[in-house]
Amino acid sequence: MTNKVARIRASGKPTGKYTKRSTPICKVRCQGCGKDIRSDGDLSEVEHVKTKRGTELFFHTGCIGAVWKRKIV
Repeated sequence: MTNKVARIRASGKPTGKYTKRSTPICKVRCQGCGKDIRSDGDLSEVEHVKTKRGTELFFHTGCIGAVWKRKIV
């Protein structure tokens, strides 16, 4: 799970808020539904894909069908 948090912080947009340990909270968009995925939320239902070109995609497990229908990857 910490790998997903680190990836969201590296490629995400900062929200301006911080955790108790003074680490910034960042957010990315789900490629399937468009909702925000925050680095401090529950990431058990979040998937991460890094493409050959280096693009990092985040999406909910339930949105996997919508991601592949758009042929984003």
